[in-house]
Amino acid sequence: MHVVFWTTDDCNLNCSYCYNRIGNNIQKHYMSNETADAAIDLLTKQESWDPSNEIAVHFHVGEPLLNCGVIEHIMERFEALVPRENLRYGMTTNGTLYDDRRKKIIDKIDELSVSLDGKAEIHDLNRKFPNGSGSFERVIRNAKDIRQRNDFRLRMTVTHDTIKYLYDTVCFLIEEGFRRIIPVLDMYDSHWEDSDEPIIFEQFGKIKKYIEDNEYGDVIISYVTESEFTRKGECSGGVESFHFLPDGKIYPCSMTVGDSEWVIGHTDTGLCNEKIEELQRINKKETTSCSGCGMYRYCTSSRCKLINKKLTGDYYTASSIACLSSRLEYEFSRVNTYC
Repeated sequence: MHVVFWTTDDCNLNCSYCYNRIGNNIQKHYMSNETADAAIDLLTKQESWDPSNEIAVHFHVGEPLLNCGVIEHIMERFEALVPRENLRYGMTTNGTLYDDRRKKIIDKIDELSVSLDGKAEIHDLNRKFPNGSGSFERVIRNAKDIRQRNDFRLRMTVTHDTIKYLYDTVCFLIEEGFRRIIPVLDMYDSHWEDSDEPIIFEQFGKIKKYIEDNEYGDVIISYVTESEFTRKGECSGGVESFHFLPDGKIYPCSMTVGDSEWVIGHTDTGLCNEKIEELQRINKKETTSCSGCGMYRYCTSSRCKLINKKLTGDYYTASSIACLSSRLEYEFSRVNTYC
């Protein structure tokens, strides 16, 4: 089971590319302990609930560490229900909040991602405080304090404007002592062009050569040294995957949050099985724009039709940037043939 708690949709940064701020619809809701309790009680009634198996509990958007109280409460509730060894806590944070209380929470997180886009001039292009000042200095200072953790990673959002600096950025972060770096192409960036494709492949290729030439065997870079190029299973949204918002609404995944069409329930009233079944029917249909592609079973666009709808306006038409991401995974994976 994979559960995501959107502890608050508030944030202390004002990142220009944040998908939670598209259309200036950012809210400042905070999840209460009562809503969290109702969510957990609902989960324990699902067929997929099994405390003897691993349960992944993630804390998400806006900046989850703005709502420490509910995170602590959720952890306490789960640890009373599930053996700690079967719990896998995850969190993505912007890295700006790091006092003693938050350090204690971070120490319990099994998979921690800190958002850092690169050098100051790259990071501060988009990741600013509301007063317009950049957040780089604070984030890198905190990230250096956290980086001794084996599970710690830096998450980089890469846009059309910053892709040409990717190689320099990754080299800088490696030289600063970071060993797990996850560059992610921003699928919400509408400025990607066909002419960016050779630049993207060139930048990742240069990173791969740099790592090999310098024998950085301990460095992990997404696409380059590790890949998720595997056959994709069926969507588990509403079956084994649930996203709980501060107001109690339930969504099947992050791609659907904010779209009232894909509310699959509420902590007060339970799940809507009809909506979950509709989602499964949509995802089982073929992505017609990808028919005949040798990577069809390996691509996110074939598994998740909601990504397609979000990016192209059609459930069965893949976005070009999602397709390119899959080809990147294949290019740098150790897979030589399609299975």
